[in-house]
Amino acid sequence: MKKTFILSIIFLLISLCSTSSEVENVPTTVSAIDFQKGLAKNTSDYVSNWNRLVSEISNDQETLNFFSINPEEVKWNSPQQEFLYYQFGNSENSLTSFAINLIVYEDIVTGVEFFSPVVSNDIASQRTKLFFLILIAMADDTLDKEGRESVLSKLGLYDDISTPEQLGSSLTLNGVQYVVEPLVDKGLLIGINFYTNISD
Repeated sequence: MKKTFILSIIFLLISLCSTSSEVENVPTTVSAIDFQKGLAKNTSDYVSNWNRLVSEISNDQETLNFFSINPEEVKWNSPQQEFLYYQFGNSENSLTSFAINLIVYEDIVTGVEFFSPVVSNDIASQRTKLFFLILIAMADDTLDKEGRESVLSKLGLYDDISTPEQLGSSLTLNGVQYVVEPLVDKGLLIGINFYTNISD
């Protein structure tokens, strides 16, 4: 039963099911859009390019509010100003909060750490997939829709697995390194870290 529970959570996380009338209209694809990537840009450019990308993906106000970054709520993690932190969905249940850290060197974003909780509902699954696609687009604006989906596939997010630990993987493409790292507690998948970095 434990194995079935784990697999059902993972399935919900990476499911590609379409939205229904009962579920918030979260777009699950990022098609041809006009924006600029965020890696190797300054911090304000990263945030504005992120918000520009989100506004091109959807015109639904609820989606825009959830996925956009409010520049006034982006905070430094430490006095050294190496990490900028932002939490999505602050107004909602904290169990479904997504968080992003921008890794900053001399005001240039060199990498991103993103945390996605594992929650067994369709909205959280759709949000997770869209966040991952946005992160890929922000790392490499040369990839088209199929290219971004291919990154997720190569990272193993669509694979059948028997234990949460098998979820971890990495990929380097077009000068960007992508890493997926499962967060496991007592054999249960509780979250996924998704990293994008400029590769050396």
